[in-house]
Amino acid sequence: MRSTTRVLALGLAICLAGQVYAQDKKKSSEPRIQKFEEVERGFWLRTTFGISMAVANHFGDENRESPIWPPGPVVSLEMGYDFGQIASMHLAIHGQQITGSRDMGTRSSVPNDSGAIGVLLGARFNIMTSKRLGWFLKAGVGYMLAIPDTALLDNGLVIQAGTGIEYATNLRHFFIGIEAGAQYLMSNNGIGVLLTPTLKYTF
Repeated sequence: MRSTTRVLALGLAICLAGQVYAQDKKKSSEPRIQKFEEVERGFWLRTTFGISMAVANHFGDENRESPIWPPGPVVSLEMGYDFGQIASMHLAIHGQQITGSRDMGTRSSVPNDSGAIGVLLGARFNIMTSKRLGWFLKAGVGYMLAIPDTALLDNGLVIQAGTGIEYATNLRHFFIGIEAGAQYLMSNNGIGVLLTPTLKYTF
């Protein structure tokens, strides 16, 4: 009786093991289906190119100001990471032209244009978002370096803040958008506004 029970138990164990092996083999032989993400999120690179204009004197002296500051080009390259559809952080290299004039005494004024290069750390928060379209607020802080020194624009901390919209295109990895913002240069109490279209690639 005991021998019969042992034989039955052994046979049952062999049958169960064979069934598990057959199921595993079937699963391994099935083709793997790659999950398709319609909108990619994660690490990204973004470039912006637009215009900036000073609305308050960047040169810190009434003898080096102009009643009208014409707009100049602004460009930046950003690298960051998306935390889902809620927020993101980024590091940006920022360059722009600041236009002004200087009173020389012997004549009314001469051009006093300056270039500025900055490195900023920033963050973005989406206040309204759908599957492809997002409306966000962003802010950043960094250090701005003026070039050349003869323009008499002081180096210093810069703060940027603004808003924008971004759209995920049908090309999956690519996003397009537009941003409007303002910046404050602390060394000169200079205030400027920026308007920049954007192009982003998500890895």
